[in-house]
This record gives sequence, structure tokens and C-alpha cells, in this order.
Amino acid sequence: MLADQCPNVLFDTSSSNKWIQHDPGLTLTAVCQAALSVVGPDRLLFGTDSSFFPRGWVRDVYEQQSAVLDELGADVEVREKVFGGNFERLFKPRANGQPT
Repeated sequence: MLADQCPNVLFDTSSSNKWIQHDPGLTLTAVCQAALSVVGPDRLLFGTDSSFFPRGWVRDVYEQQSAVLDELGADVEVREKVFGGNFERLFKPRANGQPT
């Protein structure tokens, strides 16, 4: 509801793969579809779920979320935004090296 009311709110997909297991019947596909319908592809960022030690890339999270976007029929532009383009747009460095 917050994201629907406030266009400056963004979502990331971190932990989506884990917390849905606590809500029987909820699927990653349904969560991604709802997020895309509420915030759209310009306000959704991929989250790697890499907050555990050692930090790093969690390939299976990417693969699962990528498969969901395939299932939903997301085109290349949507995939590029979610998997990095939105982050790059939001945290683009300024001339002095600091984020905008």
C-alpha cells in the first residue's frame, strides 16, 4: 500500500525467496507479479540475499528470480532494469565520485 501511494518508494527482492515459505500458498511468481504491478519495473531492484557470512553472490537466488521473470514474460528491458539498471540509475556517481 505504501508503494502504491508513494512514487518515491522502491522495492528490492531480497529475502523474497525465504519469507514466502512462511505464508502457505504464496509463490515467488505471485510476489514478483504483484510487485511489478504495483511499483513497475522502474522501482524494483534485485536483492541478492547475501547478508550472511561470507558475503557474496547467491547464484540460486538470481536463477530463481530470473526464472520467475521468464515465467511472467518480462522482456529484456524489464530484466535489465531489475537486475542492475535501476541501481545504476539511482546510484550514478557524480563527477566528484559521490553518488547523486
